[in-house]
Amino acid sequence: MQNKTKATATLAASALLAVSTLPEISPLKFILTGAGGNFALGLLNHGFLAATIGGMADWFGVTALFRKPLGIGFHTEILRRNRARIMDAIVEFVGTDLLNTKNIMETVRDENTAQLLIDYFERNNGRAKTKAMARDVLTELFGTLDTQKISTAVAPILENEIKNLDAQKFFDAVLKVVTSDKHSRRILIALFDTGHKIIQSPHMQEEILNKITQLREAYEGDSAGRALVLSSMDLTDEKIRNILNETLEKKISDAEKILNATGTVDSETEKAAGEMIKVFGGFVTSAASSFNTKKFLDDIKNMFLQKFDSAAFLKTWLDVNVKGETDPKILEKIRRQQAANPGGMVVEVERKEVVWKAALDYLVDEKINDFIHNASLQKKFDTMIKDFIAGLLDEYRGQIPLMIRERLDKFSDDELTEFVEGHVADDLQMIRINGSVCGAIVGMVLFVVSQLIENFVR
Repeated sequence: MQNKTKATATLAASALLAVSTLPEISPLKFILTGAGGNFALGLLNHGFLAATIGGMADWFGVTALFRKPLGIGFHTEILRRNRARIMDAIVEFVGTDLLNTKNIMETVRDENTAQLLIDYFERNNGRAKTKAMARDVLTELFGTLDTQKISTAVAPILENEIKNLDAQKFFDAVLKVVTSDKHSRRILIALFDTGHKIIQSPHMQEEILNKITQLREAYEGDSAGRALVLSSMDLTDEKIRNILNETLEKKISDAEKILNATGTVDSETEKAAGEMIKVFGGFVTSAASSFNTKKFLDDIKNMFLQKFDSAAFLKTWLDVNVKGETDPKILEKIRRQQAANPGGMVVEVERKEVVWKAALDYLVDEKINDFIHNASLQKKFDTMIKDFIAGLLDEYRGQIPLMIRERLDKFSDDELTEFVEGHVADDLQMIRINGSVCGAIVGMVLFVVSQLIENFVR
């Protein structure tokens, strides 16, 4: 039963019992006789009468917040008449207190983001999802490689060094080409372009929404005020996700603009691009240092020794083993077979598994295991995530009051009244119930006091 129904029932019951206990007409006068009976009947009557008065007064007060009770317009419709002042107070309270960076970060800092990530890896099939996502990223990234240009650039080096090739030296040469400013810039541009697609993928959007829901529920807790404010701002989980998407997309777009800048650029843009390329080069070098290349490079050396056209061989190898394309020799064989037998069954070609898949899965597993068992790494991750959130809040905190005011301005007076009443009116009905209860107690106390005074005067 809603509080409004309870309050109305309480008021109706109080009024009915107040009438039913009137000494002149109460059926109880035939049961409660004598001086004691008259006292009890009077006590009940005064209690129910005061409860009725208290309930009616509080009903008038609660109703006056939203509309004109009994058509009385004097100091009623408080919310409508004080709309501007109330909105200013809400914007001020929310923007500078409730949703300021300090209050939000108090909630965020209570969360162990590293443990959330560990739980994701161990309990939500996060390990497999992470490997699948990493494979998708590299597939998209390698799919943009211009293998013809890469093979043409690398082929002369291979041809000159093939006979006395040192495996590590060869690997270092390839790494140098990949991490050069020119190629690093292209790879980063392709990586950011892939980032757009990954962020907007259904899987990623679902994971982002789940994490936002967890943080919002932790932030709201048992606070009805926080829930009301977030609702009044129309800050649904989906809208928060959209804001985060817009922020990430803007960051990626800004990075792409910096990397795509050509010709004469200002020193700040040039420095920013240089920093990104430097970080990328360091990351690639660090990752490469943890990868056992000896057997891999020795096999490549032996294969190259059997081929004459190094550039063509390298291009085909990259296309098939890195990009995951079908070997052109197999395609040519199938074409000849189909040409010889036009009515024959079409053969589906199964693509060869790329060489980096197993290594990538191993690397992801190792990094996840290292993270799970490394408390220092977890602490750094937790600090990095919270600092990132704090930075976003500091950057966009000035927009919070504007968002609140924009949202509230969309409400008409009637809509604002209905919105607020729909969220708090049921709780306000407890005032009516408490008014009836307190009125009953006060009425009975006053009756007892009046009886004592009357007896004393006698």
